Amino acid sequence: MGIDPALIRADAESLRLLRQLFPADASGLAQVRYGLTAAGVSTTDLMRADQAGSPALSFSSDEDAFIVEVFERLSQQIALRPQRSSSAAEPFQLASVSSVQGEDAITGITYSSFTTLNERVVRDESYLLIELELADDPGLSASEKGTIVHELGHALGLDHPGGYPEDPAYDDRDTIMSYNIGGDEAATWFSEADLAVLREIWGGVGGASASSTSGDFSDSVFRIDQLISGGVLLEGFDPLAGDVIELNADLLPAATVRLRSVASARQLRQAQRSRDALVFDDRTSTLYLNANGRLAGWGQGGGVIALLDVGVELQASDLLLV
Repeated sequence: MGIDPALIRADAESLRLLRQLFPADASGLAQVRYGLTAAGVSTTDLMRADQAGSPALSFSSDEDAFIVEVFERLSQQIALRPQRSSSAAEPFQLASVSSVQGEDAITGITYSSFTTLNERVVRDESYLLIELELADDPGLSASEKGTIVHELGHALGLDHPGGYPEDPAYDDRDTIMSYNIGGDEAATWFSEADLAVLREIWGGVGGASASSTSGDFSDSVFRIDQLISGGVLLEGFDPLAGDVIELNADLLPAATVRLRSVASARQLRQAQRSRDALVFDDRTSTLYLNANGRLAGWGQGGGVIALLDVGVELQASDLLLV
């Protein structure tokens, strides 16, 4: 039985936000940065206290390997570039929990909340969290694999068929987003319909572009791997067009993108004595790396990191750590 792709595609606004969370690089591949939450970290904290969570459990080697395998298989068919992160500050997290909060029969759930400023996602204030209830016994059952794939489908823009996961007209052979089992055991991979929708959202491998029906998104990534004396000139950088700056995380004294904007010489001097790792001078469109804590000056290894076209306004959401 086939299924209309429109029934399993998330709404346009959700897709717009997801595309900003996973911006495309210059080659058109969406940068899907994710973390596997370390044991003991509270999912309440990961959800900015919006929901009641619980302490995360350790992922087994089998669970870890299967999640990596899913991302790798997807990257061979969909224009995605998965990037594993060890930072709990990464907005997109997968957490193993003893019990999905507030649910009795459901073994996986995806929570999301996006804070926007001028219609741009503020990464530091947004989250996309998958809670997975996985048994403690060795290995992974088909049901557990299906749950992981199903929830990753949500994270990448798929929805339950017509918003009704138990619709008897469909099963998990039609779409992994259905709760109904269509065989002897649960499906463990996306259906052809699922993959077709994911290709429509993100683009296919080999240059196929993402659907233009949901708006224009990031077209360029500007990468800064090392501090060059006098900074790097980023001509044509336009955050309003979805461009982003990727910064080597080793450059920053703390593994977070905290950006302080200044609009006067006095504010600039104050920023040099702050703990803000990045400072942007609105007057000159200059981005500074502050590597000294609260001492005067930019510190050893600090200074001008990038020069943007005059008039460009930079926000923390325009910066990514890699």
